[in-house]
Amino acid sequence: MKLYSKHRLRRYFWIFIGLLGGLATFYSFYLKKENNQLNQIVFENKTQLWNAEIKFSNEHILRFQVETLKSDTSTYYNEINIINGDEKIPLKHHKQGESLAKSIWQFPFQSELHLNNSKELKGFFIKIETKESYPLTSSLAIISEENNMGKINRFPPNEFKRNSDKNIFPFAERFSIKLRSNSENSKSAIGEFIQKPNSNEYYGSILTETGDYRYLAGNRYGNKLFLSTFDGVHAYTFFIDIKENGEITGRHFSGANYSEPFIGRSDSVSKLRNPYGITLGKVNSKVDIKLPEYETGEIMHLITGRGNVTLIQVMGSWCPNCLDESAFFKELTAYDDLDIYALAFEKSSNRDESISAIKKVVEYLDLNYPILFAGKAQSGAVEDMLPIKNFISYPTYLLYNREGKLIEVHAGFSGPATQGYEDFTEKLHSKIQDLLN
Repeated sequence: MKLYSKHRLRRYFWIFIGLLGGLATFYSFYLKKENNQLNQIVFENKTQLWNAEIKFSNEHILRFQVETLKSDTSTYYNEINIINGDEKIPLKHHKQGESLAKSIWQFPFQSELHLNNSKELKGFFIKIETKESYPLTSSLAIISEENNMGKINRFPPNEFKRNSDKNIFPFAERFSIKLRSNSENSKSAIGEFIQKPNSNEYYGSILTETGDYRYLAGNRYGNKLFLSTFDGVHAYTFFIDIKENGEITGRHFSGANYSEPFIGRSDSVSKLRNPYGITLGKVNSKVDIKLPEYETGEIMHLITGRGNVTLIQVMGSWCPNCLDESAFFKELTAYDDLDIYALAFEKSSNRDESISAIKKVVEYLDLNYPILFAGKAQSGAVEDMLPIKNFISYPTYLLYNREGKLIEVHAGFSGPATQGYEDFTEKLHSKIQDLLN
């Protein structure tokens, strides 16, 4: 009996050892699987920030920032976003190039980045319509989020920080600016600039009567401020000298061929002309027109005064300020009994040639109101079609009440990069609600 118990105990002992071994193997396998999954997650979601440059000319090298998402197992980027301060512009991966070594990324507008599929972010910026090509290079600004490395300046100090100024002059948040200051045909503008707390980073925009210069971002070194923005159409750089008396001087570069001097002074009260009083409605301001839907060509009858409030947008797929306005108008489609129509004036008078350009904007914003093809954007075209005079800007909108009375015409659009954007959008919401009620 005792011998039998001893054998049984020995057998139980080896069963117990086997179970322990099995548990250890399972636990080791589980940990390995978990680590592989975690590694794969980190591996496949590697975000990197780049300081990029496009050389438009010897005078103008545009600096901007690019955010990429890529796994080491991929031959091209999973996501690419253009960064301008608080703005993030996602690009669309269009296709591989002629060889697997290149990939093409589209802006919402008629422009693309043709990139080499390599560890470095480089290639060319292409304007599709004109076939202009400009080289793009970059340097890595942030390796990964896990490394806790801070942003490298958009305008790197080793290139833009000259001899330190002994006296740092004050810099206001708002300026009255004269663009083309060396010309009799100078242009009034308002500059809005905000410093990011505890840094040399600045954000802001410049407003004109036709719209704003969208999201500007950059850095201050001593008494010099460097700002830029890039969205596929706007390719702007501003070099600003800050004077002891609070005034500013500088030069604005745009693309490859344009530059202009500007001057400014600190000013918290000056305003541009009232955007509701520039483009005016004619005596008989009723709209009764027939135009083709941009994609299908189906003729649509746009007529005011049929019981609904009507908002008519004059825009073009080539116009970044129109993109900002369209994003806001998309919000307004939530109102019942509000009809919104966009009249697209394009670079070509041929609808078939314009479809792809308009469609890019429609798909980018997922627009859900009718876009009608209105012809070529040329002098007099808008005033020939609509009952208005002194048209100055794409975009412009016309707002009609239920009875077909023209309530207002608004010229230009200052978008979400400007300080007055929130107040403007709230007021338009309120106006529409009043008209609907």
